[in-house]
Amino acid sequence: MNEKNQLDILIPVFNENETIIKTLKNILINVKCRYKILICYDYDEDPTLKIIKENFPNNLKIQFVKNFSSGFNNALVSGFKKTTSEAVLIYMADDHINHNVINLCYEKFRQGYQIICPSRFIKDGKMIGNPFMKSILTKLASFFLFNFTSFPIKDPTNSFRLFPRDLIDKVKIESNKGFTLSLELTAKAHRLNYKMIEIPVTWMERNTGKSRFKLISFILPYTKWLFYIIKTTIFYRNAK
Repeated sequence: MNEKNQLDILIPVFNENETIIKTLKNILINVKCRYKILICYDYDEDPTLKIIKENFPNNLKIQFVKNFSSGFNNALVSGFKKTTSEAVLIYMADDHINHNVINLCYEKFRQGYQIICPSRFIKDGKMIGNPFMKSILTKLASFFLFNFTSFPIKDPTNSFRLFPRDLIDKVKIESNKGFTLSLELTAKAHRLNYKMIEIPVTWMERNTGKSRFKLISFILPYTKWLFYIIKTTIFYRNAK
């Protein structure tokens, strides 16, 4: 009898054929718990799908989930609907170096933490090669929220995160633009008093493939959730 998976790893992809194979190889070789990988994609002709199927034919650990709409957040929502494990982790298709952090995330989950946040801004965390403006905005958001609200996370904009599956059922997901889904879920989990911990991570800007970062699409969606955190941690501390 097959044992149930312990972890579902969601990887949103959009033309990631130059990056995905190395990422998947590192996960398949190094992740220790029972898991499956959900490749969340926008369109059937994405060359990412073809190269995965060519390199990992009939691999039962890899499944494909088509986005019900388009975009990063909606791809993740589509993936969430297919998750069955006790924990769900969001991972980037171009992240070749943090496969061992996945093991640490799940280890912390088993220790009783509910939200595990890999962080670039705690001791031993690093951010390498980020565009200047993206780096400045990310650090400003981190500094303000951590120092002027009760939000306990120093790296709020990092999408790499582990969530308990039950959180997905408890909250209404509103994010549909940009890359804000992890921030939304973390903010709502904080309001529900979920137990959180940060662990160090090295984030390296991609050197292959095309980044989907656009300044306006970065700022506007994040602003909504930054104000949500301010509202729920400063003005309505006792709100249920």
